[in-house]
Amino acid sequence: MTEWEPATEAEVAMRDALRANDQELYFRLLSRTDLLLPVSAPAVPGQAPPGWGTWTTGGRTHVLAFTSAAALRTCLGEHAGSNRRVPFTDLAVGWPNQEWWLAVNPGLPVEGYLPAWFVSQLSRGDVRLPGRAMGARARLERAETLARSRTGATSRDAPSAAGPAPSAA
Repeated sequence: MTEWEPATEAEVAMRDALRANDQELYFRLLSRTDLLLPVSAPAVPGQAPPGWGTWTTGGRTHVLAFTSAAALRTCLGEHAGSNRRVPFTDLAVGWPNQEWWLAVNPGLPVEGYLPAWFVSQLSRGDVRLPGRAMGARARLERAETLARSRTGATSRDAPSAAGPAPSAA
């Protein structure tokens, strides 16, 4: 693959989020981005869009999506053809198969691979990574319970966590 440079503000922000190891920001940005989906033929007005551009590797089928025309051309090269622009939320609503994953910009520094359930979760604005928030919340509740038991405080006397639970380290 050739040297890649971000072509849009969204790609710059996604690259910077990944460089900062901030996956939640990356997913928040992705969920607000229109994606280009390769299709087998140009869409005809008034008809359903033609098929889904997919890629299968390791026994898993991925819906291909790109954050810019430049990313699409870099990834697909001579195979880049017709595409349709779809807001992320619309993609989630029309998801074709719950077994398929989303492959965003595969092979580029801003690539992402998401299972169908996470695509749906992101479309609802929930960017929490699997397991991280629940684990942190459980540890916080355990610590509060232990603190209450040591002081004899009841649950109504215990402080409540304001805002989101801290993330796992």
